Amino acid sequence: MCLFASGCAFSQTDEAGQLLRDFESRFAELDSLIHPARRMLVESNDHSPPGSVVFSHSDEAFQAALDRRVAAETEEFRSRTGLQLTGQAYYRPGECFGTDDQEAVSRYGGKAQVELRWSVLQSSLVRRKGQINEIRIRGEIDRLIYESEALDAAVVRHKAYFRQRHDSLLCGVLRHRICNLSLLGCALDYLLRHENIGSDELLNILNEKAEAERKLATVDRECYPRSVDLSGVATSKVIIDSAGLLRHIRERQRALMLLELRRELLEQQEANAGYWSKADIAPFLRYSHYTRRSLRNSSNIDVGVSFKLPISARTKREKQTLRTKRELLFAMRNREIERITDEVHFILDDIARLNRSIEGEYARCDELRRYLLRRGETYSNRIGEYSRLARMKEYDEYLLCLEKIIEYRFRQDCRIADLARYLADEPILKFCREEMMNQPVGVRQ
Repeated sequence: MCLFASGCAFSQTDEAGQLLRDFESRFAELDSLIHPARRMLVESNDHSPPGSVVFSHSDEAFQAALDRRVAAETEEFRSRTGLQLTGQAYYRPGECFGTDDQEAVSRYGGKAQVELRWSVLQSSLVRRKGQINEIRIRGEIDRLIYESEALDAAVVRHKAYFRQRHDSLLCGVLRHRICNLSLLGCALDYLLRHENIGSDELLNILNEKAEAERKLATVDRECYPRSVDLSGVATSKVIIDSAGLLRHIRERQRALMLLELRRELLEQQEANAGYWSKADIAPFLRYSHYTRRSLRNSSNIDVGVSFKLPISARTKREKQTLRTKRELLFAMRNREIERITDEVHFILDDIARLNRSIEGEYARCDELRRYLLRRGETYSNRIGEYSRLARMKEYDEYLLCLEKIIEYRFRQDCRIADLARYLADEPILKFCREEMMNQPVGVRQ
């Protein structure tokens, strides 16, 4: 028998004595961290309620640049006067080239001509409101696409923050667990060498330690220290107004708004694509000057109207194409609503599951903390020896419980961040209500 088990009695070697002192020192430290004399609430320092996160994604530089672009395109359209000044000049080399059937009076050797033409239908006076509205809608589409991408980037940044906080808390607990498991491993190794016990328990401890070290290696980039408060983890349930959230998403979700804007753009393009948009009626004023060899030079002024009327069903077909595109967008919008609703329901269900997991694990953690307090008093009033290995495993169970709460809380924050992707102009806080667990305290570094 040995001093690590109940009722053991043999002369302590230096190694055994040192192990006993290490165990007692470790127990005293863990008790002071789990049952601090003055419990410190770390909600304000360590835990931002996930529902309070406002995903800021505004970019004033982009908004100003887009406004300038829309204004420039509008002014560009308004500057279309439809006026066109054309001219031509040519010279006939002489009688030695070709033949000329014109009479001597009308025969000329050179000609210069200038014409001012006004294409009324191609000016900004026609379909002004429709064209300007089309420019505005294109600007809104670009704005919405940019804001959607910016919101996705903001969600990723917040998840990175949640990951950093998760790593900090988890690392602080893991360092304590590894210290405990190392001490357990040393004790079991001593017993294996001196007390003729089986190696199965030592193997289990070594596996648990290796797993804890693997977890620590994945998060230990910032060299987070061990926690200085193990009295609990700031924990909450997040209650979401699912009906209000889904209603707002159907009305203001960015993907749906983008489809609606594209439908509106097609509708405006259909209105702008009339028959007269392909036609051209242009009054003109033309001045011509003729040079003649045998007679005096002459000039004349012509006033008239030219027109170009397409003879085809292209405009009708174009309108029909735009109409079918609108119908396709309507079908896509219905399918998008179904997809988004299914995704949001899945996230809400996941959050509800995490709430139950957090609530259950918190209750277990609180029960273990009270159990350790009672057991500590019992060990203090003991007569004779007791199993220090069993006591250390009790602390290990408590630390494992803290690990699970930290992991659940991280997943809870990330799922709420996922919900923020579907909101266009409201913070997720508007649809969340946070219920803190009883006596919320936290793991501190």
